[in-house]
Amino acid sequence: MKIDSFEEIFRDVKRVLVVMAHPDDMELICGGTVARLIATGRKVRSVVMTNGGKGMQNRIDVTENDFGKIRVGEQMAAGKALGIPDDENFNLNIPDGELEPSIENIEKIAFYIRQFKPDIVISQNPKEILVRFSDSSRWVNHRDHRNAGLVTWDAVYPYSRDRGFFPKHFGREGLAPHIVNYILFSDAYSDSSVKYFDVTSFIDKRKNALLQYKSSLSEQEVNDLMDEIKDGDGYFEPLGYTDQLF
Repeated sequence: MKIDSFEEIFRDVKRVLVVMAHPDDMELICGGTVARLIATGRKVRSVVMTNGGKGMQNRIDVTENDFGKIRVGEQMAAGKALGIPDDENFNLNIPDGELEPSIENIEKIAFYIRQFKPDIVISQNPKEILVRFSDSSRWVNHRDHRNAGLVTWDAVYPYSRDRGFFPKHFGREGLAPHIVNYILFSDAYSDSSVKYFDVTSFIDKRKNALLQYKSSLSEQEVNDLMDEIKDGDGYFEPLGYTDQLF
């Protein structure tokens, strides 16, 4: 049985910012943890960077633009299923597959960090290209995922912390520099920093959130995804963890 690190990591946490590349990434990676955070009184904000419009794969009955709108609508419904208020659930509508680690995109996330003032940020793994879940299961870490991680880590340091970056935030927007001390990141199964979060009591919420993505996930696929995090009689979501940054 895996050890639950929820109290160890989130004991003093009040605000959590989740930054992901695509609709459904948050629900797959940490949906149960998000539901648990909200149920225990923490505030959670979700920022998804792309609209997921190219996730239609080989379908020819829908355009990328229309599919992106469908995906964003599903993101909002899934967030609601986990308990995220509509006004804390954002999509930046960057075209799917075109997310770049640019200064422009770093500023977008730095803005949300300065505005929301999170104690911890959850995002994606920027360093692993081939992810190994087990000896028999591996996949390529999507370029948008890697770039979402790069953008988020750069936004955490130094861009949201140091006043010299994006000074318009302080005048027009009335914001202030903000220090984030901790980051949790996905696809960290083989990383020595991996922590496990027991979401057994929130597994129905996680499943319900994933079922909102009717355009891309069948019920059988959702059930298979639930089985991937099952350990004995419980369900555990794995995330990498940075020790205190500053």
